[in-house]
Amino acid sequence: MLIFHSTSASVCFAAVMFATLVTTSSAMAQDQPEVIAQVDRQDVYLGESIVYNVTVNHVENPSAPTLDGFDDFYVESVGQQSLNSQQITIINGRRSQVIRRGMLFQFRLTPRTAGAITIPAPTATVDGDEITGREIPISVVAPEEQDTVILEVTSDRAIVYPLQTFTLTLKLLVRELPGELSGRSPLSVQADDPVRLTVPWFDDEKLPARIEPLKSWRDILEPLSGASNRGRFDGLQINNIGSQSAFSFFGGNRRAVFLPTSKVVTRTLENGTDSRYYEYTLERSFRSKMPGDCTFAPCNIKGTFATAFDGKNLDGSDIYAISDPLSVTVRNVPVDGQPPSYIGGIGAFEISSDVTPRSAAVGDPITLSVTIHGEGTIKDLRAPEIAALDGINDQFRVYESTEETVSNGKTFTWSLRPLSDDVMEFPAIPISYFDVETETYVAVESSAVPLKITAAKQLAASDIQSSPATRFSESLHSVELNDAGLFANYTSLSMLRSSDPRIGRWLPVWASMIGGFFVVNFALRRRQRMNADPSIQRKQNAATRAKSALTDAITSAGSELSVPPDTLSRLIAGLIADFTNRTEAGLTSTDAAEVLSEIGVNHGLCDRVVSFMNTCDAARYGAGTAEESPSLLVADCRILMNDLSRELTQRC
Repeated sequence: MLIFHSTSASVCFAAVMFATLVTTSSAMAQDQPEVIAQVDRQDVYLGESIVYNVTVNHVENPSAPTLDGFDDFYVESVGQQSLNSQQITIINGRRSQVIRRGMLFQFRLTPRTAGAITIPAPTATVDGDEITGREIPISVVAPEEQDTVILEVTSDRAIVYPLQTFTLTLKLLVRELPGELSGRSPLSVQADDPVRLTVPWFDDEKLPARIEPLKSWRDILEPLSGASNRGRFDGLQINNIGSQSAFSFFGGNRRAVFLPTSKVVTRTLENGTDSRYYEYTLERSFRSKMPGDCTFAPCNIKGTFATAFDGKNLDGSDIYAISDPLSVTVRNVPVDGQPPSYIGGIGAFEISSDVTPRSAAVGDPITLSVTIHGEGTIKDLRAPEIAALDGINDQFRVYESTEETVSNGKTFTWSLRPLSDDVMEFPAIPISYFDVETETYVAVESSAVPLKITAAKQLAASDIQSSPATRFSESLHSVELNDAGLFANYTSLSMLRSSDPRIGRWLPVWASMIGGFFVVNFALRRRQRMNADPSIQRKQNAATRAKSALTDAITSAGSELSVPPDTLSRLIAGLIADFTNRTEAGLTSTDAAEVLSEIGVNHGLCDRVVSFMNTCDAARYGAGTAEESPSLLVADCRILMNDLSRELTQRC
């Protein structure tokens, strides 16, 4: 008996282990990555769409599947949805767990041809391995030959350019009712169900990415909405819009029907006979956004239409009709014949320019503003290459431009310096754009701006203090600074010192701020302002930035004597702009004096700033003794920067 029980236990244990292995193997097999392909139906009319679901299962964050070989279909991506889930069930004490990890990718497929066709197998790449789904056969039924209902779709343009508009027109022709009912709308006799029309380009989700509609489908269809009365309709349903649709804008439970504008026309049929039709028209306009081909899927209509009348009753037929597909090409502007003045605009544009101030001396900074505005590709507009234009490159020094988007255009701004007092005007600026209506490049130009440029002020001999030269060994230690200026024969800066004791003047103010509570409170508030306000950070770093820029300028030039004077002038202008949170470009000596005066800087320091910036301009653009100035400008710049930093720290 013991042996029997032992053997039975062994057999039971082996059976349990075998079942466990089978279950584990099955679970492991189920957890393998897989691609699942499904459709909502396998029998469709030509021109109708089917929903195609591709699930990449047992994969975390999979990439979209690849649909190769789908040439027999218009393919549109509808969206994707995560399927990650975990389900635990306990039945009769037995616990089971189902884990789903993957992503559902949904597409809309519209067959291009009729007959028995096959949806190819989708593929997905997981960890470098390619996984393939299954093929799905479908049956596509072509519409029967008939002349009761005709659908036609046309475009007013086959080729457009970016931002050019075009209009698609759908014409639905329905043969007029027979006999004495000929004056009645052929869309008003469907007792059970209205005619259903599908227009893909009235569905924004089905529009090609290269275009955008000018009006919403609501604005077009809402004025055409009809009504149903006890099951009777006069109109048709469009794209299944109705009370059960997410697109519905109607209240209640009534169906949404639309009655487009119509007229009665005569058509000659293939057999040579003439027949009268009600012609219903729908239009929608679009704007192209980028080059490429835009293909629109066919429109289709399905419903019951009257075909005979015996004097009392109408006989009807179920009819399915489809239009031909339509393509519109968005073409880029031609490269051949593109002028050098082309600024990237497609549409129609105008240009205007202005210079401020219009009166200046040689070397003074002036500001040029050019505004280009119109209708077209505003965001693609680029600044004209004015530095390469005749009459500008030899008369002005041109700095880099800035740009600003304005209403229907852009404004470009340059800082300029006139190089000669022979300048009488700022020349006209030519630009070119591409006109989509004429399909040619069009050139326009701004008006010339009159200017009054005078010669730069030169340094007179009396402006330079000097003394007879002494022995070199004695001059090394004889550098002095007094109120009259730095003597030209001093060759050492080791004894350079300031004769204006401004720091002592402010000591009582700083001393009054000493106090634990006030110091801590001030520091905390100051830190908060610095962290929240970029202008405070700009002011805080102004002195350090100016000193660093001066050091970089000396290093780049190779010596203090080689630093360009206009660089030193810009350093002073930049220091003032940083402290006062203003734009540095175009800040002249006059502007700097006005800014300093507004914030209360003493007149002596204002005069020093004006004198220094004018001296820099004279050294750069003047003549005569001005060439001797660079030997002292860097030293003067350092002193002026220190004095300005101390003063502006208190004033700003």
